[in-house]
Amino acid sequence: MQSYGVAVHGAGWVAAEHVRAFEADARARVVAISSRRAESAERVARETGHSDVVIETDLDVVLGRDDVDIVVVCTPHDLHPENTIAAAKAGKHVLIEKPAALDLASLRAMQDAVAAAGVRTVVSFVLRWNPLFDVIRAQLSNGALGRLFMAEVDYVHGLGPWYAQYEWSRTAAQGRSSFLNAGCHAVDALRYFTDSDIVEVSAYAVEGSDRFEYPGTSVMICKFANGALGKALSNLDDAAPYKFRISLYGDRGTMLDNRIFSKTLPGQTDYAEIPTVLPDSGDVSHHPFLGEVSHLLDCIERGEESHVSLANSMNTHEACIAADISAAEGRVVGLPLP
Repeated sequence: MQSYGVAVHGAGWVAAEHVRAFEADARARVVAISSRRAESAERVARETGHSDVVIETDLDVVLGRDDVDIVVVCTPHDLHPENTIAAAKAGKHVLIEKPAALDLASLRAMQDAVAAAGVRTVVSFVLRWNPLFDVIRAQLSNGALGRLFMAEVDYVHGLGPWYAQYEWSRTAAQGRSSFLNAGCHAVDALRYFTDSDIVEVSAYAVEGSDRFEYPGTSVMICKFANGALGKALSNLDDAAPYKFRISLYGDRGTMLDNRIFSKTLPGQTDYAEIPTVLPDSGDVSHHPFLGEVSHLLDCIERGEESHVSLANSMNTHEACIAADISAAEGRVVGLPLP
């Protein structure tokens, strides 16, 4: 069995969870942790029990190491493009924290670099490995909902000074918008459940607080290529606990989070609850990173494209950018963007 060397670049809140996840898969070993500040990388190494890991402040030095096969990009959002392009050009596979980029030109430059290098990528829409998502996909696959014609996902996560990434993600330069900063999780979930790309977006945005340099709350209505409709909410202004609400409507049944009502269950008189783990926490320690990193390793070993690769995630990012355009200009925006 081949062992893949992993370098985690960017030593913020989520970095430690990536380290733990890779170390939990026997096919991987973390060999380097890098950050602009050595003390940040050293802190992650201590937290994860990696006293012998290489600490580095220069990504180029890390990329030049022969024992690094995979780079995890955990830097602030605006640095993802240059980090990803550099890693791809060095021939490294890349796991990119979401959002992959904040603008269309950067997304396309990243994709060009990845395609030219022939490396594997995963964009960290990690909720795809949440057990509720598995339950929902199984119900969709076995026909319990029939033809899905409407899907709604709400990302409600009030962010403020108590949140580790708040100081930089609240800015327009590094957070950009509610959907790009965080609500892209909801947009990705819509695409995952409908199994279709978004082709049209209409959106509104509002400032629900004074905590951000952009409207903290945005809602989009969208049309999918398969004819279904969708709604996504990104609310970073909320004053209540984290919520990730899912509502799926098909011609044979409905799912509301982990509750289902289906014509395939004759005699059913009310929603049935399926016991499972819900995506009900914004704490990254609650997120299923092990499933995500194991999936990336599978893709590398098999030479397969991930269902959440950079290329496959382009539509999610374009939809978020389109929502921002729609809200600012008051018009429907078609995809793909020009």
